[in-house]
Amino acid sequence: MMTHTESSAQPSTMDTAAFLKHIESAFRRIFSDDLNLMQYLPEDKWLALKQAGLLLPFLDKKHGGRKGSQFEIQEVLRIAGHYGVPVTLRTGIEGALVLQPLQEFGDEAQIAQGLDMIFKGEGGGLGITEPETSGAAIAREMQSYYEYTDDQTIYVNAAKYWQGNSQSDFLLVAAKERKNGKLSKVINLLLVPKEYIRYEVLTSEGLRAVRYAVNRIDAEMPAAAVMKLSQSDAAGLRAFQNIFIRSRLQLIGMTHGIMEYILENLNQYVRNDIKFVDYERREIQRRYQVSEILYRYVCHSVSPVAPVAHQLMEANIIKTLATEYTYAAAQMLQKLLGAKGFERGHTASNIAIDIRPFTIFEGPNDMLYAEIYDQFVRATAEEKEAGIKLDKNQTLLDRLQTDARFAAVARDYTLPEDIRSFLQEHTLTDACALQKVFIGKIIARLFVFVQAENEDTAAFLLNDIRKDILDCRYCG
Repeated sequence: MMTHTESSAQPSTMDTAAFLKHIESAFRRIFSDDLNLMQYLPEDKWLALKQAGLLLPFLDKKHGGRKGSQFEIQEVLRIAGHYGVPVTLRTGIEGALVLQPLQEFGDEAQIAQGLDMIFKGEGGGLGITEPETSGAAIAREMQSYYEYTDDQTIYVNAAKYWQGNSQSDFLLVAAKERKNGKLSKVINLLLVPKEYIRYEVLTSEGLRAVRYAVNRIDAEMPAAAVMKLSQSDAAGLRAFQNIFIRSRLQLIGMTHGIMEYILENLNQYVRNDIKFVDYERREIQRRYQVSEILYRYVCHSVSPVAPVAHQLMEANIIKTLATEYTYAAAQMLQKLLGAKGFERGHTASNIAIDIRPFTIFEGPNDMLYAEIYDQFVRATAEEKEAGIKLDKNQTLLDRLQTDARFAAVARDYTLPEDIRSFLQEHTLTDACALQKVFIGKIIARLFVFVQAENEDTAAFLLNDIRKDILDCRYCG
């Protein structure tokens, strides 16, 4: 039973501890009966969670939200992860991919319209990927467009797919402006209510509780739907990129909650005192320890209100390692449960099926590892501003020891000689396209290794780095 103070306080005005306790209580109350998360999450339950304050950390105080706190954002994502992958994913979609861009780029009328549909209806999603180009470079390949037919009206022609919440009340649709038959390079967002959208439901292997579809728009609608990201081409592309950098950084809240959910189920179902089972249990625990480091990094080093373009490498590191290790932990749990882990609807089966796409969505991990390599060997924006030019003949070890992104988070550490030797073998320019993937993996794990306090975690990361070194040498 809530006390008088708890019942009278509004979630927007509670202190952090009380607010998070309130959210945990709301989840226990709303999810008190069993849900089949291999089917669609009931809208009444999702709406009840939102009305209890689930998305308030993503919402500006001036709109009735809470004071900007990256810790609170990560915590609500983590708490939601204890109730299944689709629940934390929907939290992340509406919080990071809808609410945050809506407030950043929308005008007062657009924000009011969007907030009304989010907090009184079925909410919204973000439409980016397209059926014909999928993971190709969105700025160059995107074909969705809008054009003005008069000052008050635009014609929109767009096809989007694999966006979560694809059948909700509205989508923020990424599109280019077309003038005189030519597409601009600039991407803007359109706030498109579902009355203008046709959809073809996609039968996904997992994540059915999030409802994916192909969405098609071929209609005239009010020009007031256009949300300009910037007046300049370069700034507009940076603003668009910023959406995904922030989303990747914040993703650790989702995967960390799922990691905790995996450990809960591990402790509940796996009790055999068998040496190999104990070994697998420790392997899951080690991946959880890496997750803890990444979670702590985001809570302490990311701002919910300041631009995050300078943290692109870190965002890609978080996205790749968080999803890789969480998926591996889910597979181990499923294996340890034997046949039980493959029963349709069993918790372990749901986690393993639903977490796998995280390694693919928002950039396949192997592609992002190659990008991590490229981001590591190039001068950062801060270095360019300071007039620092990187010597392309310097070794990867030289770069590691002088890179401010590592120095900012590093504790005292000593690299084993074999790993130092490998890093000294390679300059900043001598990796082929395939080697970039494996060296990117090494760089990502080194970023976590330099932050590790626990010797067991450090040893686990070094072991994985040595495997990546072998793969790199083999492919070379």
